[in-house]
Amino acid sequence: MQPNKNWMTLVLTMIVGLSMATTSYGMPNFARRYNMSCASCHNGIPRLNEFGFQFRAAGFRLPDEIGKGESSTNAGDYIAARTQTRFDYKTSDVPTASGTTSSSNTQLTFHEVTFYPITGAFGKNYASLVEMSFLPDEPAEIENAYVRANYGDGNKFWSVRAGIFHPFEGYGASDRPLGLSRPLIQSAAANNGQSTLFKPWGFDQAGLEVGYTMDKTSFRATVFNGLIAPNSTTAEPAQGGSLSKSSTQPSRDNKDVQLTATHMLTDDGGGVTGYAYLGNVDLPVAGSLVKNSFQRYALYGSYPVQKFLFLGGYQTGADNLGTSFNSNGYFGEVNYNLSEPMWVGVRYDGFDPSTSTGQNEVSALTAVANFYADSGLQFIGEFQNKATKKGTLGTQTDNSVQVRMIFIF
Repeated sequence: MQPNKNWMTLVLTMIVGLSMATTSYGMPNFARRYNMSCASCHNGIPRLNEFGFQFRAAGFRLPDEIGKGESSTNAGDYIAARTQTRFDYKTSDVPTASGTTSSSNTQLTFHEVTFYPITGAFGKNYASLVEMSFLPDEPAEIENAYVRANYGDGNKFWSVRAGIFHPFEGYGASDRPLGLSRPLIQSAAANNGQSTLFKPWGFDQAGLEVGYTMDKTSFRATVFNGLIAPNSTTAEPAQGGSLSKSSTQPSRDNKDVQLTATHMLTDDGGGVTGYAYLGNVDLPVAGSLVKNSFQRYALYGSYPVQKFLFLGGYQTGADNLGTSFNSNGYFGEVNYNLSEPMWVGVRYDGFDPSTSTGQNEVSALTAVANFYADSGLQFIGEFQNKATKKGTLGTQTDNSVQVRMIFIF
């Protein structure tokens, strides 16, 4: 794939901006602007502590600066870049009518490069986040491209954001994990003979969100444009352009609604989050599109005890694709801080994609090690054993090891 002139201009602009930045020992552009360390915002990268959660909610500024701050004149305060290289080893044992088929695979690959060209607070009330990821021989993926406005003071403030963004901004158990995989309740789709494709995490949708933060409690109400499903195995967020809903789709004018409420119990990852999602997605069934109306409800909780952080979550869902069925899942996790830059953890997941179907449950045991070396260099290793019941055929077993080297500047 040959880069066009627009992408070359963008890359050159970022290089010039980064050359103006000084070395930082925290999250690059924000840490440069405020001269902070990683520990100021993170309780193990990438998970946020209370300060980091409030900093993000206030539009990448200190909450007390809402309505008071000014834009930075340093281009490096609004630009960052990240690269990721990964090693993967995976084995699979798949049951079939004639026996078990085994396979293994080893790969060392470049995962992606990510640019953050216009990211940070500007003016007294506004902020933006642009996150574009490039994979080998693939076009850019827009993960975030939104503008946020905040009004209020340090303890109570409103926020509005519009554009493309990750599904929700969590804390504690609902935040980003220390490992490389998310819990099954966020990363697996309900399935009653056909996948419903929707997953609570993984689709960066176009939307409009209104939020209110009051001390340690935050509320968010979001309207999303929804998903499109070009086939029975793939879904994409209806972001616009070629990723737009067509006039033949039953849910073309329907919008998805998401509600979240988060209360922070401690400043180092203890908290409770409630989650609700009401949506529609048109799925191909027997040569035509059928609207699946679905709901997901989840509760997350976490609490620290000395150097341990205990996390868990439960989710239930309902789908109506001609026939109604339910799904549910849960996870429990323990993280331990060996030292400030080093965390280890273990998580157990259980997920039932359809309670109407027997012998289809999925379970996974995941172990992770997360080490922030210094100056933007990080290593994350993860082992996962996943068991998927395949009805009367038996259980499919997948074992995977992934090690990722990340550098962000």
